[in-house]
Amino acid sequence: MLTLLTALALLQPALAADGPATATVRHISDAPTRSTPSGTASVMRLAGAEEGAKNAFFAVLTIQPGGAVPVHRDATEEYLYVQTGAGVITIDGTDHTIKPGTGVFMPANAEVSFAVTGKEPVTVVQFFAGQGPEAKYAGWVAQPAN
Repeated sequence: MLTLLTALALLQPALAADGPATATVRHISDAPTRSTPSGTASVMRLAGAEEGAKNAFFAVLTIQPGGAVPVHRDATEEYLYVQTGAGVITIDGTDHTIKPGTGVFMPANAEVSFAVTGKEPVTVVQFFAGQGPEAKYAGWVAQPAN
């Protein structure tokens, strides 16, 4: 019985007052996309609050050569999987070289920055383990659907 009550307690966030979330299956070409005003980065949202997600944000982020992410902190854990390109990510003062196949975990509130170092765009699969940090993309420019 205790196991059942624990499982129900863990499911509580997914069964909020507005009901259970609806599954989303989306090809990247159909993902809502936003770009920085300069055009040096874009984010393609695969799932987030708009799709009913309550516990995470899932996207593909692309940063062009010469692009960088300024020093910042996010309130949730963040996970990246590098698909293309090369760069240096600095987490809490330590530099790490990334390339395709690299996985990155950043604890909540870590101090993070990033710079593309190669000649091709860096593309990463991005997860925020919670809602909130993705709000930074709201100020980016919405792109027309493909």
